[in-house]
Amino acid sequence: MTKLKNWIWLGIVLLLSIGISIALFQSSFFDISKFEELAPDFHYNAISMSAIIGGFLFTGISILISAIDKERIRRLWNNSYLDNLYRSAFVGMIANVITIIVAFSLVFLDIPQKAEDIFIQIEITTLIIGIVFFAWCIKHLIFIISKLKTEK
Repeated sequence: MTKLKNWIWLGIVLLLSIGISIALFQSSFFDISKFEELAPDFHYNAISMSAIIGGFLFTGISILISAIDKERIRRLWNNSYLDNLYRSAFVGMIANVITIIVAFSLVFLDIPQKAEDIFIQIEITTLIIGIVFFAWCIKHLIFIISKLKTEK
């Protein structure tokens, strides 16, 4: 039951992130041409931010792996309570890698205007997904650290 609940939460958070992105693109306050004016600086900043967040997510997985030998953490792991920590980290890392690839493509390739708008939307969507899953991963890491701290 816990595994199914974890997958449902993961799907809800992913769909919510994508939904926020779509709502943002449909908003009258959002104008893609503003991002095109900021190019290539915006894309370089997206690359930097995605690389940093991806590194932190990878570090979060390392913290989890290093804490598995603790009895409380092992029990949580064996009963699937930590699945969303590593899954959220992996989704965040994948989103950040996609952001980096798309941003590099926008900087170094000659992409037609219509396709460029789609690439920018993908870049922003994966940035949002990466940030949301980073925050979710942090929430889970704080939970693990609190369990380690109270261990006697």
